[in-house]
Amino acid sequence: MPVMASLNRALTRFGLPDDLGGVFVNLLLRLLLIVFTIDSLINAGDERFAGKALGPRNLVILFGFAMLFPVLFHLTKQWKQYPWWFDATYLSIFFLDMAGNSVNAYNSRPGFDLLPHSYGPGALAVVLMGAFAVGPLAAAGFATMLHTLLEVQEIYGDQFLGTKNVRDLMDTANDLMVGIVGAALFVLVYKGTEWYQRKRAHPKRVRQRRS
Repeated sequence: MPVMASLNRALTRFGLPDDLGGVFVNLLLRLLLIVFTIDSLINAGDERFAGKALGPRNLVILFGFAMLFPVLFHLTKQWKQYPWWFDATYLSIFFLDMAGNSVNAYNSRPGFDLLPHSYGPGALAVVLMGAFAVGPLAAAGFATMLHTLLEVQEIYGDQFLGTKNVRDLMDTANDLMVGIVGAALFVLVYKGTEWYQRKRAHPKRVRQRRS
């Protein structure tokens, strides 16, 4: 739209990001991740967090995984502009999981865990396609592989560290199944939208075609 294009140019002229919506959502998610992390540390003995070791895990997410895009942007200069929306989509994976624990949805609502286990691989696949130009099949496969590793980590954590993240074998099987469905569905829907072509974070350096 001409009005939005003019607004974006004006924001850029004054040194502001040209996508304030993405900036706002991104910063809001980061603030909420901090709130959820503090909650899990202060109330570690609460029934919402008991036996899950969520405090240390949330700290690793907050200062580790959640910093992926800022670190890559400043070290590699991979994108022309900061991919605010793709970073927000990536952060929303951790937000959904932390929020589910803080509001006690995992314990009080049977079946809630199927939502983050389907959304996580799907959202990650979209991020890989849009921000890193990964092909749809590879994006879905890589997201599913990481999801499987997460499930294995939870099983080993329960076995050797005494955590209580997995109920039984059927719980793991259901999580893996909805993860596969989520990754496939997100990829199919995202690839079929016009937004996929318009909003991809194109790299700065484009290889020249061989003549």
